Amino acid sequence: MPQPLTVTLEGRHALVTGGGTGIGKACAGALARLGAVVTIAGPDAAVLEQAADELSADGVVEFVQADVTEEDQVAAAVDAAAGGGRLDIALANAGTGFPGSLLHLSKEHWMVPLGVNVLGTAFTIKHAARKMLSGGGSIITVSSGASSRLTSFMMTYSVSKAAVDELTRAAAQELGPFGIRVNCIRPGWIETPALATAATEANRAHALDQTPLGRLGEVEDITRAVIYLASDQSEWVTGQLLNVCGGFNLIPPSMDLEGSARALFPEEMARDFGNLTGPGD
Repeated sequence: MPQPLTVTLEGRHALVTGGGTGIGKACAGALARLGAVVTIAGPDAAVLEQAADELSADGVVEFVQADVTEEDQVAAAVDAAAGGGRLDIALANAGTGFPGSLLHLSKEHWMVPLGVNVLGTAFTIKHAARKMLSGGGSIITVSSGASSRLTSFMMTYSVSKAAVDELTRAAAQELGPFGIRVNCIRPGWIETPALATAATEANRAHALDQTPLGRLGEVEDITRAVIYLASDQSEWVTGQLLNVCGGFNLIPPSMDLEGSARALFPEEMARDFGNLTGPGD
């Protein structure tokens, strides 16, 4: 007879990078509620400690301070999450981005999102996979709808997230023979506290117009996708880029990213973009 569809993560060990706030924190709580022993990682120990304390009602949630751009710190975080044994689930959630024009972005500006989004994800995949070689596991990366739907003045974010997409597919191909699944979640508009403070009602109206399902995304939409990819329900799924929340644009054109870029590079933007009236002018 067919077995009932149940989801449990009892006895499994999970690592969540960027787990102290927002989507990462919510996903850590969801994993813990299903029985996983969860370790959250991030650069700020105070934030992590507070998050772990708040999530203690969900289950076992521990924390380790780690900068994902430093490979030795990622390796140490993976070791801590494995608890002296194996790691079953890794959510490479840490990410960042900021607005700016290609004409004005320096090496340092590029290296921040490339370091966190690309190298941080690569290091997480690498060291998590080493703990999964003998018995398989699930690695989940977090990209963005912005990886394929470009937004003006967010080039470093879009480019680095597009790299995460291809990194996911390449890792899935290489690690598949070991029983390690690697999949990517690409959120659309998610109503996080950070986005709520930056968005206007006009932004939301535009996002709704771009969303076939007619509603904006919620953090719980991401947590359900993470649970699916972390559990045995997706045991034959790998190398997939899962668009969540139906949003085609992470940030709608009506959000004033040009204004943010001008604030960061006031003299340069005034000089080079001051007389432009539209794309291609």
